[in-house]
Amino acid sequence: MKILSVFSTTTLFIGLSMGMAQAAENMKMGNSMKMEEEKLTYGEPGIASEVDRTITVNLEDIAYDLKKLDIKNGETIRFKIVNKDETEHEFTLGTAESQAADRIKMAKQADAGESMAMTEPNSVSVGELETKELIWKFAGPETIEFACNVPGHYEAGMSGVITILK
Repeated sequence: MKILSVFSTTTLFIGLSMGMAQAAENMKMGNSMKMEEEKLTYGEPGIASEVDRTITVNLEDIAYDLKKLDIKNGETIRFKIVNKDETEHEFTLGTAESQAADRIKMAKQADAGESMAMTEPNSVSVGELETKELIWKFAGPETIEFACNVPGHYEAGMSGVITILK
């Protein structure tokens, strides 16, 4: 039977306490992220059975083949995202401010060697030569962006504007 020293018992207790504190912080961040999702003024995830139209967006040479879209308030769009590159991209809907924040977050993830795969409902990561879908029900009027926030891609021009009409 192994006897723990006072030092190792204290170390174990501190480690467990730190783990509990980290878990609490993660819960706070999870709640914060959920609140941010609820604050989306330009719409919400759509339902496949309610799609009004499908828009295909091709990704190639660090560019989208579309630069501007007009969408009606209340319209549900299925975006078919076709990545023709051998480079990972993303397609994210958001305000200019939220896109800028996303670019900062993704740059930090890239610097840390972490995955940049998107998990938010207004975004989809599209791997090499992959096709994915994003269904969104728009609310407006508002002007937002669609963008790839993989480091350097937005700066190279991989973005466009969506005008949500009345």
